Amino acid sequence: MILRLSVALAIVTAMAAFPQTSSAAPEHPDVLFIAIDDLNDWTSALGGHPQARTPNLDRLMARGVTFTNSHCAAPACNPSRAALMSGLRPFETGIYTNGDPAESVMRETLTLNRHFMAEGYRTIGGGKIYHNLAAEGRKDSWTEWVGIFPTGGKKIENINGLNRSHFDWGPLEATTEDMGDTKLTDWAIGELNKASDQPLFLAVGYVKPHLPWYVPREYFDRFPIDKIELPAFRDDDIDDIPPAGLKLTGTDHAAVLEGDQWQKGVQGYLATISYLDDQIGRLLDGLDKSPRAGKTVIVLWSDHGWHLGEKEHWRKFALWEEATRTVLTITAPGVTQEAAMCSAPVDFMSIYPTVCELAGLAVPDHVKGASLVPLLRNPRADWDGVALCTHGRQNHAVRDARYRYIRYANGDEELYDHDSDPMEYDNLAGYTSLEEIKTRLGKRMPKQEVNPVPGGESEKKAKGKGKSNGKNKGKKEA
Repeated sequence: MILRLSVALAIVTAMAAFPQTSSAAPEHPDVLFIAIDDLNDWTSALGGHPQARTPNLDRLMARGVTFTNSHCAAPACNPSRAALMSGLRPFETGIYTNGDPAESVMRETLTLNRHFMAEGYRTIGGGKIYHNLAAEGRKDSWTEWVGIFPTGGKKIENINGLNRSHFDWGPLEATTEDMGDTKLTDWAIGELNKASDQPLFLAVGYVKPHLPWYVPREYFDRFPIDKIELPAFRDDDIDDIPPAGLKLTGTDHAAVLEGDQWQKGVQGYLATISYLDDQIGRLLDGLDKSPRAGKTVIVLWSDHGWHLGEKEHWRKFALWEEATRTVLTITAPGVTQEAAMCSAPVDFMSIYPTVCELAGLAVPDHVKGASLVPLLRNPRADWDGVALCTHGRQNHAVRDARYRYIRYANGDEELYDHDSDPMEYDNLAGYTSLEEIKTRLGKRMPKQEVNPVPGGESEKKAKGKGKSNGKNKGKKEA
């Protein structure tokens, strides 16, 4: 019986050997649910950076279907994870930013883990699944919750000299075994080998590559600083961005340039991704050696993308491609093809219903996202969906197969054509010939949005909103 709670609101080339999946999907398969923090498209298979080395992520992608045009529901940890796990978008919950408390909303919502638990699954969670949510430890949320594993060794800070809190990177004088995500992997492998009469829902939340980019020196040595390539960048990139967009760029990039840290920052991110990739490899090896090999649904996602200087912006917290595009790959025995790439535009509101369908569970009434199972069976199947991303109330981006349309609360707009401009250098929002594109994509944005959760960052910022100064509002002919 489903627990009812009130709702407040390029083809992979590395084909490594692995156990053959069964020809038919199990009725209630085990689920390995892998979350990664702050990983953008810098993987070998997705091609986000030419020096990215992720053989184990590629190995996982080679098992099933990878979505090459997948996007988060919000470009920040808290609203992205709350949306994915609840099945409710930020404008339905009021959780718009990291500073909006999610506790009260999540307490009254049938989240993904609670649904699986109520339906007879043994739900085990560790690492980072939600964002600083105390409810993770509640008895009605998980069969067992172990939280984040600490990284040992000497405390360090401000290696890069920028003196910006955890916005830091550099080699850690520690062993791989000291790392929290290594301990998380050890724990997860142990859980995969435990016998149980119940089907297993195992959520493994990796913290890296979240800042600070501290990993053992061996990972930095994989990317010599004199060989580091900067991300694609154009000096005039932000000249046609309207005021509402410019506010999102922040001051990090100026500090990075002044401190001569751009190459070192890229090195730190690549090194931390490489460490994370090693842990993914260990987890896959552990699964393959366990009794659950070949009969477990694997869902891997990262909560949002990340900028490293593109558009003079660092971190997430923006509605551009680099901040919203991220990793999603799903392997389902008896359902998915091997090494399949799907280019349909999807967002993470489809993960909840997809995992339910693959597990043979009903989808709760409040979950409105479209299941990805048709695309898992046939990555080229017809799909009329788009990806919708929200960053603060009334700020949205819609991504279809070709265009990204951004509209901010004050009416400022951006429009990018990914067929000709994949790095979003040229804002086409002012072209009269493209009004139909904006109108069509604008219809996918919400008509109603709830107020921010009381007491949070969004509620405080809502007071004193300014209006656009009119920049970028003039019409141009194509």
